[in-house]
Amino acid sequence: MKNVNKKHIISFVLIVAILLVFFYYAFQTLTGKEKNFSQFFIINLFPCVFIAFIDFLIINAVYKYFKIRNIYLHITLDLFISSLFSILVIILGNLMLGGPSILDGDPEIMKSTIFIVLWNSIIVLLIEIFFYNQRQIEAENKMAVMEKEKIQYQYETLKAQVNPHFLFNSLNVLASLAYEDAEKANLFAKKMSGVYRYLLMTNEHPTVSLKEELKFLDSYIFLEKIRFENNLLIKLNNTTDGNRKVIPVSMQLLLENAVKHNITTSNHPLTVHIEISEEGITVTNNLQLRKTADHGGVGLKNLQKQYALYNKAIRIIKTDHSFIVKMPFLD
Repeated sequence: MKNVNKKHIISFVLIVAILLVFFYYAFQTLTGKEKNFSQFFIINLFPCVFIAFIDFLIINAVYKYFKIRNIYLHITLDLFISSLFSILVIILGNLMLGGPSILDGDPEIMKSTIFIVLWNSIIVLLIEIFFYNQRQIEAENKMAVMEKEKIQYQYETLKAQVNPHFLFNSLNVLASLAYEDAEKANLFAKKMSGVYRYLLMTNEHPTVSLKEELKFLDSYIFLEKIRFENNLLIKLNNTTDGNRKVIPVSMQLLLENAVKHNITTSNHPLTVHIEISEEGITVTNNLQLRKTADHGGVGLKNLQKQYALYNKAIRIIKTDHSFIVKMPFLD
């Protein structure tokens, strides 16, 4: 097994020792014979640890080479092979200590064999529990990795969706500016290229600094202000360090979310407040929902999943007049 460490080995030896103590008293009670505990423990500890280690190797080999799906059949095979090995060890041990004559109907050897087989069966069951627990942990870790990859894919897909939608609107604005104000059109094109450069640069970066995100957001706000003019009011206040970590395009997604779902006209201007402090980022907008807007909130949900990967949570507060999103920093 790949996940066996020192803690597992120490625990394994302790369990063997505890079982040995238990079987010492059980053996003494059933046979009525008293034995020196220290002598019994010292003589039997190494053979028992050795047998338990071989049991572990046997079970590992069975899992590796025999693809048995029935758990009961699996355990039965483990018990059978390990019990045969235990009996073989007892026979060889007695032959080495007393010669062939010691096996001629000695009842003590029979009792010892029964106790060793019972003790070995408990060890096998405990090892099976360990293997089962390891498989469960591996399965959970695998599922967690798959879920993380799935969420990451959803987020990348969402960022990819920003490109054509945003490009279409930006090109329309740029086409209009080209006839009205060449200087402003030139500046618009530069800001637009900066936005796409950022999207390309951060495509494979899970986090960016607040400073980088704010620079990108400044370009994005410029483009949106050209598009909506005085119908969109954005107020930004930053009182924290620019090296704090955030998820790329997260602030842009919140700003886009506000524009997408709310009316933005001269009669009903949209006001967005972005407050950045040591506690995190708070984006607030006045609530004037569009009747035709999609209220599924896919972008916001995917952003919440991204933060969950870092054990962080986004707070969403909705009142009768405002919509507030609070994002923590990742560091």
